[in-house]
Amino acid sequence: MIGLFFWMLTLAGCGYAAMLGGREGRWAACLIISASLLTIPATRLGAHWARSELGVMSVDAALLVGLYVLSLRSRRYFPIWMAGFHLVAVATHLGTLIAPDFTPRIYRALASLWAVPMTVCMVLGVALDRGLTRSDRGDRASDPQG
Repeated sequence: MIGLFFWMLTLAGCGYAAMLGGREGRWAACLIISASLLTIPATRLGAHWARSELGVMSVDAALLVGLYVLSLRSRRYFPIWMAGFHLVAVATHLGTLIAPDFTPRIYRALASLWAVPMTVCMVLGVALDRGLTRSDRGDRASDPQG
């Protein structure tokens, strides 16, 4: 049930961002969908969360780099917030390398949890940016100085 909720949220959020989020939204959606799909085989290759999932950690690290680069090149704020949320997920993986006695269920939950606020942040960021853009256009249209 949780997996179904994750995929519904991810596909709906990424679809919205890809259609209405401009260049940044399309890149963010592409990064999230790619990482989500690559996580499936990476999870199957791992130790079933009994110890550090190096494959999933690699996918998450690559996503973090992609989000970081996107945030550097963007004029929007939501990629920065997405990178920040995802940094916590990557830190969870690093924590299991330092303290390998993590309970597998807690490790999996902590590593996966941050995908939801990251996706919600992307959707809210795109929505807020669209609202600001619309109000900017309205302000310019009513301004006689143009």
